Amino acid sequence: MAVAVSAEALPGGPAPKAGVTVTGLGVGDSVVTVWRTVDDERGPVRGARRVVMNDAGFVTDWDAPINRPVSYEVEVLSGPGGPARASAEAITVVSATGWLMDPFVPQNAVPVVGGRDSNGEPYLRGQALAELEHQADMSMYNVMGSKMPIGLFGERMAERGMDLSLATRSAVESKRLKDLLDSSSGFLFRPGPDLDGLMLDALMFIGLPSYAQVPVDTAWGGDLTWWTLKADRVAAPTIKVLTATFTYGDVQLLTASYQQKQDAMAGKTYLDDLKNPLS
Repeated sequence: MAVAVSAEALPGGPAPKAGVTVTGLGVGDSVVTVWRTVDDERGPVRGARRVVMNDAGFVTDWDAPINRPVSYEVEVLSGPGGPARASAEAITVVSATGWLMDPFVPQNAVPVVGGRDSNGEPYLRGQALAELEHQADMSMYNVMGSKMPIGLFGERMAERGMDLSLATRSAVESKRLKDLLDSSSGFLFRPGPDLDGLMLDALMFIGLPSYAQVPVDTAWGGDLTWWTLKADRVAAPTIKVLTATFTYGDVQLLTASYQQKQDAMAGKTYLDDLKNPLS
């Protein structure tokens, strides 16, 4: 049986997501990576890189971009059937709003709309996302005898200092947003359909070291609150931690020579050796 993969949109709460089903791996452990492609950009699904599956597996992609075609591919690195690849038909995860969420706790996801016509969700303030700054490291060196300096240029960075300021219009909205912001300093922002004109990336992991909460009309009995958010784009977070479970003494006792150790690790990576030096 050949390896196969299928994908489906899962629109239920707490936020829209995608489900990826992998079948046909064969009985026994297979090391698998699930890849996602959106807007011609390919990357691994968070939490589904070099995972172990037996015969079949299911991956929930909480980071699935919304309102854009998304395709998934499974790459089998090793297993009973050997290396293999398979692709699923593209799907679209539909959502009427954008989403701000803790990448590790999707249950506290908050819907976000882009204008004041909100019907109950926090909405982006007028100045939000008005300017996107892309910095690059650059060093200039003067050369003796030449009027032209040498410039050393680094890669252009992702957006920094993004204004994601929000407004809430009820105590319930404010409480839900405050709980989310207090839960972490790293978040995932999935732009909604009302922000398509800004050409934002489908997924934006952001670092938010601080925020300001400004009650606007509480003195008059209202619940309007401004939330000033300044964020920087960051790489997707991970909670996988590699820890050593063997000592050099263990390896020395169970291998007769260094050549035997090399033979046992043939074709494996350095991380494979750290995780299981006895193979």
